[in-house]
Amino acid sequence: FPKFIKFDLTKMNNLGVKMMMQKKVAVLYHYPCHDGVFAALAAHLYLSAKSIPSLFFPNTVYSPITINQLPLQEISHLYLLDFTGPPGFVHKVSPKVEHVVILDHHKTAIESLGDDVSFSNVTRVLDVERSGATIAYDYFTQKLMEEEESCSREMNDFKRMRRVFEYIEDADIWKWKLPESKAFNSGILDLRIEYDFNQNQSLFEELLSLDHESVINRGKESLCRKRKLIQEALDKSFEIVLGGNEEFGRCLALNADEIAELRSELGNQLAEKSKNLKLRGVGAVVYRVPELGDETKVKISLRSVGEEDTTVVSQRFGGGGHRNASSFLLSSIEFEQWKEGGVKKL
Repeated sequence: FPKFIKFDLTKMNNLGVKMMMQKKVAVLYHYPCHDGVFAALAAHLYLSAKSIPSLFFPNTVYSPITINQLPLQEISHLYLLDFTGPPGFVHKVSPKVEHVVILDHHKTAIESLGDDVSFSNVTRVLDVERSGATIAYDYFTQKLMEEEESCSREMNDFKRMRRVFEYIEDADIWKWKLPESKAFNSGILDLRIEYDFNQNQSLFEELLSLDHESVINRGKESLCRKRKLIQEALDKSFEIVLGGNEEFGRCLALNADEIAELRSELGNQLAEKSKNLKLRGVGAVVYRVPELGDETKVKISLRSVGEEDTTVVSQRFGGGGHRNASSFLLSSIEFEQWKEGGVKKL
């Protein structure tokens, strides 16, 4: 053959082997959570722009992914979005992959990871002033710009979706400063999008199709109905001894099996009612999680107002979250003990 069309078969074979052995990026995101799935969307846009093969894993707090459930032999980089996993997870997984990136804003994550310098291959962006979704948005858009992908289709998608991310944050960290933010939050609940990518392969396309104004319009239609349901639940609230002893004081609680998706708004109003009754400014929304497959346990979502810190209680029982919003699992029998000594329905 003429020199200019000679093939180096050794290099070609090596290239083929390299392509076959190319590892993937794994994205573990908080599920089922608006903030977590939009953080995953930000990762998806970046990875798509760079044509990087990826795996997405919805990660629940009540049954978090373990190392044994991950195909570590296929994974080079690992992203933990809006949930860092159970205690010790980062320590266990970081030696088994090239790089771990944590993007989170939960107070409990910051307390457990913020000052730990033992990770040589772990990047952390921990910020309580932003939500997981906007932390991920800022992180991945910055990476695209640094890697000269600022004109890509995915970057245009980022820019177009910016307002939706802002609305997600506004509700998640309880700012409620954007116009019609409550209606937006109601509307996105009404869409009932399945946030598990492995069950819904069109997940990211569905999220990218959202427009904040249309979501708000949808939410306005359902807000009145939801407010009625919330009021009916509040009327059935009862007093509990938080934590089962007087260490954490007393607050109001309510059962919300039928309307668990409204737990944040329920909890906030319940905390206000509790405070007005001279109890702690904390509300405990109690409900079962069918996906857990354990009828002996209930999930308790705590919401608080002002400076009340719910994480002190949640961490005691193996949970976590933010100062004003956290959760944990508890046995039904133990919760019944919390109700003992409480007063009748208020």
